[in-house]
Amino acid sequence: MISKKVYISGSAFYAFVNRAHQKYEQSSAYFRYFALEKYSLFTDIYTLLEVYNQIYSEISPSLAKDFLRIVSISDINIIYPEERDIKAALKTLINYKSTDLTFSQSLRAVLANKKGITQIHTYDYLHTLFGQSVFYLPL
Repeated sequence: MISKKVYISGSAFYAFVNRAHQKYEQSSAYFRYFALEKYSLFTDIYTLLEVYNQIYSEISPSLAKDFLRIVSISDINIIYPEERDIKAALKTLINYKSTDLTFSQSLRAVLANKKGITQIHTYDYLHTLFGQSVFYLPL
């Protein structure tokens, strides 16, 4: 059975909020699918902060506030890292052979792995950590 748990990245949130984004229509279809198929969605506090700051600086402060308001009343599960998660993310980042892995990507991988989430909704390059893969809509 395919897991119905998906981790939402910052690029997916931003594309969904920004109607001028080239991936807006695609992102809307993903979130519609998640709702219809009753997927459990997850993200972390650092992703929310990054998206909030990006919306605030690139679009508008009021939309950034609305973004957080919508997340707060949604069914999206927010994962809060513990100290051991931060240390695991740092260890993963330091030991990873590629230099383009960011701390937030490393933390997302650690937190998703901790919650047993193998599918990530993202428009960024996904490093194949802990057997995770990009979530694609079924044909």
